Amino acid sequence: MINRHLVGAYFMRDQGIYRAIGRRLRARRRLLDMTQREVGARCGLTFQQVQKYEAGLIAMPIARLLALAEALQAPIDDFIHGLPDGRPANGDAREQVTWAA
Repeated sequence: MINRHLVGAYFMRDQGIYRAIGRRLRARRRLLDMTQREVGARCGLTFQQVQKYEAGLIAMPIARLLALAEALQAPIDDFIHGLPDGRPANGDAREQVTWAA
């Protein structure tokens, strides 16, 4: 049987990762002047799912992140670089993302 409290604790620990990746996804999408609906259509997702990923509200399988990276025309490393310990490089503070056009 799965201990829901333990699962919740792992999600809370990893939520910093999801939020940091979500901020990077949103920044890239906005740079490309795309809507969440457009990104979702390229990945087979609803705009609500894209919205939740960008907000860091749900866990993201690596295959899903790869599909989003392809839809946003960026290497997957752009979304995960600098997150080796599961937290944004500067703690939980908002990070500044710079994209080359």
